[in-house]
Amino acid sequence: MGANNSCEISRLPVDCLSRIISLTSPRDACRCSAVSTFFQSAAAADAVWEHFLPADLDNILSETPDKPAFLTKKDLYFHLSNRGITVDDGKMILSLDRLTGAKICMLSTRAVGIIWGWDVRYWQYVPNHDSRFSEVAQLIIVWWLELHIALSCKNLTPKTRYAAYFIFKLEDDSNGFDLPIEASIAFGDQETRHKVCLQRRNDTARHSANNPIRYPQVRADQWSEVEIAVFFNEGEEDDHVLATVEETKGLWAKKGLIFYGIEFRPKI
Repeated sequence: MGANNSCEISRLPVDCLSRIISLTSPRDACRCSAVSTFFQSAAAADAVWEHFLPADLDNILSETPDKPAFLTKKDLYFHLSNRGITVDDGKMILSLDRLTGAKICMLSTRAVGIIWGWDVRYWQYVPNHDSRFSEVAQLIIVWWLELHIALSCKNLTPKTRYAAYFIFKLEDDSNGFDLPIEASIAFGDQETRHKVCLQRRNDTARHSANNPIRYPQVRADQWSEVEIAVFFNEGEEDDHVLATVEETKGLWAKKGLIFYGIEFRPKI
């Protein structure tokens, strides 16, 4: 291809190129910025990044006390993907997956139903400087462990595969979490159940076909997470997804859990 033909696309109006880029993905838009100054200008346009933002973002921003103010849609997008915003009276952090723009919902302990959570003999809500929420739930001791959250699917991106994650830390004197407990997702008429273990018995334990128990991983923010289950969000706003973590059969003593929340994020 000759040099003249190779730059034919630069003859397009910049608005036209922006429209084309908006039909790709946030990752592709960033890649386009590296092609040339012409592509960089087109890829940075508000028309591109508005297409990657949630369609209901204006409604979401109207309900948050920390509404971000940015000059460009691209800056807003990266604020939401890097940090997110607090909504639902401080009980949820909404952010975006950087590569796809899909919504990520982090639910605080106050949004989660905790059996015996109101009784300070068993659970206490305390500040934690490592949490973005005002408080976390500290397990003093229980024998019956049950936590559940029902999330409206209008908070998630339609036609997207999601996973729910249990976010936590264990104190040095924790007890009872080296044994498997139940984790499940109920969505529509389907339910998926797994065994999860919040504490590894040894460094070699891994989830596999021969060992179906799921074990935690340490996140970049130094909290641990374990996958509860995966589901596909069809996009019906009236649907709800129910996530549960429980141990109500063995009834052994459990203590020393610091519970951050439950996160729903795209399963890439």
